[in-house]
Amino acid sequence: MPLSSAGLSSAGASLLGAMASGATLKVHRTLDGAKEYRLHPLDGPAATVDAALVTDLLRRGVLQSNMKFPAATFILTEHGRAQAAKLVDSSSAPLTSRNYASGGSTQT
Repeated sequence: MPLSSAGLSSAGASLLGAMASGATLKVHRTLDGAKEYRLHPLDGPAATVDAALVTDLLRRGVLQSNMKFPAATFILTEHGRAQAAKLVDSSSAPLTSRNYASGGSTQT
């Protein structure tokens, strides 16, 4: 699996870039309890995301879940936002777990 300059796989870098550009990553639970990870772009149909990729990004500390049922939403952590900023145009600012709108002022 090739790694990007941020140390992520190309699939991981692509996912972070999509989230930084406004896509939403969710995990949907079926009635029998199975998890389905889907990336919902701003425009167009959702795409299935490999569970191992999401697990890796959670382990790396670049994603955080809001732990909601039946569809949890993932957001970028501050570390994830910093990684994503290396991959996409920094004029757009994704939501993050600490300061919500990451492009503006910091909260104290």
